[in-house]
Amino acid sequence: LKEAKSKTVAIAEQLSESKATAEEIEKVTDSYRPVAKRGAILFFAMSGLSAISAMYEFSLLSYLEVFSRALKTSAKDANIAARVVNIIDVLTACVYDYACTGLFKHHKLMFSFQMTTMIMDDRLNKEELDFFIKGNLSLENEAKLRPVDWLSLLGWKDLHRLVNVGNRIDGPFSQVISDFEQNLDLWKEWYDLEKPEAAPLPCNYSKRLTPFQQLLVLRCFRPDRAYNAIKNFVVSEMKSDFYVQHSWEYENVVAQSSCNSPVVFILSPGADPLSNLIKIATQQQFFPQKFKSLALGQGQSKVAEKLLEMAAHRGHWLVLQNCHLITSWLKTLEKLLSSITKPHRDFRLFLTTEASKEFPLGILQMSLKVVTEPPDGLKLNMKTSYSKVTATELEECPHKAYRPLIWVLSFFHAVLQERRKYGKLGWNISYDFNDSDFNVSRRLLSMYLTKAEQNGDQVIPWSALRYLIGECMYGGRVTDSFDRRVLMTYLEEYMGDFLFDDCQPFFFARDGFD
Repeated sequence: LKEAKSKTVAIAEQLSESKATAEEIEKVTDSYRPVAKRGAILFFAMSGLSAISAMYEFSLLSYLEVFSRALKTSAKDANIAARVVNIIDVLTACVYDYACTGLFKHHKLMFSFQMTTMIMDDRLNKEELDFFIKGNLSLENEAKLRPVDWLSLLGWKDLHRLVNVGNRIDGPFSQVISDFEQNLDLWKEWYDLEKPEAAPLPCNYSKRLTPFQQLLVLRCFRPDRAYNAIKNFVVSEMKSDFYVQHSWEYENVVAQSSCNSPVVFILSPGADPLSNLIKIATQQQFFPQKFKSLALGQGQSKVAEKLLEMAAHRGHWLVLQNCHLITSWLKTLEKLLSSITKPHRDFRLFLTTEASKEFPLGILQMSLKVVTEPPDGLKLNMKTSYSKVTATELEECPHKAYRPLIWVLSFFHAVLQERRKYGKLGWNISYDFNDSDFNVSRRLLSMYLTKAEQNGDQVIPWSALRYLIGECMYGGRVTDSFDRRVLMTYLEEYMGDFLFDDCQPFFFARDGFD
């Protein structure tokens, strides 16, 4: 009886300890619930992208890998609250980077905005969000006439709908029409600004409304500036411009890849990732012995299957190009990938394809998707161009003008890419200037400047460089005579001895200097 009693006491103590431990675990678990909530929000924001394009497919398994990586890379902290904040920040950035690597640039801001509004869920009025997306859906014009002609009929309709958003007499927009009609000059002055989204709203509305509510007012008056206003809103809410200036590098893509999941490059016109993959494979000593490439087409399926089996067994890098040309075989490829249970740890599979609805869902979900297209904006364009120039390439030419001219060439390349935004105002015909134009032009600069340095020639052969870069390399794509004239005018403005004139500094733009 004495032994039974002691065991009973010991069991009671253990139960008490286990209960206290369970409560402690539950308390710690509750502390990490904000991480789980943010993780769920980000996953559903990412998975919703499949409604836009069949190529935007993401599996829960691939998402969990990103989630695990964020947990490992986030800064450790003894304080749980600080640790949670660190995890949430890193997780949000990792998921955004992972998703945007596989998005076309015209969808990236939409994803940023969607992600931001989902994170703000508790602080966002659903009716206001609905108005911002849809506006006034009424088919009838307002009975009350516009007080001014410079406000569009659609804007006037939207303004009347905005007054009723929230269905409250004392709502934030209840007086917006009367304030507008009583202060037409103030609103006209704000309306005519080049960047009204960066200026305070008239009638003290900037202080009376939240940042998101200010977007609704801007939408009624200047919908053309909504794109930039959304950018500002996302940066303000997420407290970082990372979420509107995404760019990626091939080195990071290769670093994120694994032997168990292929990398799918979704091609845009003129893009060819093969040269960049060869460059990285050379750096990592895979090229040429352990690097195989095959352009798919009729009769190439059996060859591809043999290469895939060999690459998975021996740890090679395999690039299968133009998968969209042989979509009937991709189902077989999906089965082959599923059957490879224990690939060599160095094995990497890279697939290039144009966007296609027939691309197998299984491959898309297991893969890391990468969209190859020029980044948005001069700054990102130049940053991307520089990221593809290695330290060895920067050092290969001893001429003092070489590095400055690489900067000039990057700026020139970015300007040509950005002109495509403006349709017929940019180019009469849309041209697919790409990385190969930049790379060959850089080699021309290196070759001619190295030769000038070796010959002791102080004169840079500007005419030859302008002709080869403008007429042959970039100009080789240009078929319209007026477009060619624009291109050559840029080179005349950007390349010359005036770049190195100490007496009169050269400016690509005077903004910020005058």
